[in-house]
Amino acid sequence: MRFAIITSDAKLDSCQLLAAEATSRGHQWVVLELLRLAVRTSHPTLLHDGQPVAPPDAAIVRLGAILPGLVEASGRALEQQGVVLLDGVDALRAAQHKMTTLQKLSAAGLPIPQSELVRDLDQLEAAIERVGGVPVVIKPMSGSQGRGVILAEKISTAVSMMESVLFQSREFIVQRYIECGGQDTRILVIDGQVVAAMQRTAPEGDFRSNLHRGGRAIGIEPSDDMKSLALEASHHMGLRCAGVDLIEQDGQYRVLEVNGSPGLQGIASATGVDVARHWIDALEKAVEAEDPGKVTGELTLAN
Repeated sequence: MRFAIITSDAKLDSCQLLAAEATSRGHQWVVLELLRLAVRTSHPTLLHDGQPVAPPDAAIVRLGAILPGLVEASGRALEQQGVVLLDGVDALRAAQHKMTTLQKLSAAGLPIPQSELVRDLDQLEAAIERVGGVPVVIKPMSGSQGRGVILAEKISTAVSMMESVLFQSREFIVQRYIECGGQDTRILVIDGQVVAAMQRTAPEGDFRSNLHRGGRAIGIEPSDDMKSLALEASHHMGLRCAGVDLIEQDGQYRVLEVNGSPGLQGIASATGVDVARHWIDALEKAVEAEDPGKVTGELTLAN
């Protein structure tokens, strides 16, 4: 089959792992690099290097911080052509928007940290008190790898930080800080199953455990409660593949975030799990669900 991926950089570890797995099965792997794409409202709707993109059998959309509008438009162009997406654009966009994620999870009754969306400095102090007082975590509405996330231990610090970002007309989330020793848990959910989990620890002097910021990770066997929470979170976000971040508070786990385009290299290295294999399994199953017979037994035929 012909599989495509929309990505900002084909050299990223996650893309390389997926490409190697897909091609090892005989699939044709097509990279649609973001900065080489153009999206049109008339046919052909999607161009790569100025040439029409032939619809693949299925595609993975990696929605990151770079040009999210172009990624979304490109993904929708494929959807309109009837291309099977591993995860749909609407679900990916909802997961990228942190407040939307928190609202969806809260509406589903899942435990999350107390959070409030703040735009006006006049609201800031009251919002901090409503979420439990300082210290608080201040987060941008979207982003990854801990970028723009701030721990404010005083009201004055929070005000100073917000003054700098409000100048740029940006909205931020104020969230109750949960003391966790700089640790959280990333659980990878694929096709309704937990396939890997790692515990991440922040580097000394930081509260963010992201691996791209020097955090350390070890593979763990998650408890049944952790698995159940991660599965519910991915389900309510409408995602087939998701990285679900959990944090423990007083013996109960809460969902921090749900990532629709999680990195694969870090959790693969920490756990020894071939996560790319699970992703391509899910992509094959998605195609087969739409067109039974495209995948026969263990033999996958390339077009």
